[in-house]
Amino acid sequence: MNGTFDKIIYINEKLKLIGVFIGGLAAVFMMLIIVADVFMRNIFTSPISGTYEIVQYFLMPLAIFPALAYTYSSGVLPRLGELVEKAPNGFKKVSTWIIIIIEITIFTLLTIYGWKFAMAGVGDQMAIAVGGKLTPVYPVYFLIPIGFGLIVIEVLLSAIKPLIKNKSTT
Repeated sequence: MNGTFDKIIYINEKLKLIGVFIGGLAAVFMMLIIVADVFMRNIFTSPISGTYEIVQYFLMPLAIFPALAYTYSSGVLPRLGELVEKAPNGFKKVSTWIIIIIEITIFTLLTIYGWKFAMAGVGDQMAIAVGGKLTPVYPVYFLIPIGFGLIVIEVLLSAIKPLIKNKSTT
C-alpha cells in the first residue's frame, strides 16, 4: 500500500507543478499583453481591443486557479492549524482532526458549487465581447472546481500521510 500511496503523492506533485507552470505562463502573457496594450495606446493612440476582457476573464483565472493546490501546500496561505500551535498536546491532536474535517468540508463545497457554476455557464453558453466578437468564457469556469478539487486532494493526502507513516514504523 505504501508504494501506491507514494505514486499518488508523486502524481499529485506533478499536477501541482503543471498548475504552477500554467499559472506562470498566464502571468507572463498577462504582463506582455498589458505592456503591448500600453505601448499601442501611448505610441499609436490605438489600444489593442479586448485586452481588458482577455486579462480579466481568461488570464487572471488561468494565473490563479491552477496554482491553488501548490500555494496551499507550500504554506503561503494561512491555515487554521496555526491557531492552535501553542495549545496543549491533547487539544492539538483533537483540533488538528477537526481542522482537517473543516478544510475538507469547505473546499469540497467550493468544488461542488464551482462545478455547478461551470455547468450553468455551459448551459447558458456564457460569452463575452472581445474585440467586437462574442468569445465563449464558460470553459474557463472549470478552472474553479479543478483548483479547489486539487486542494481537497492535497488536504486528504496530508491527513493520510501521517497515518501511513505511523503504520509503516510500527
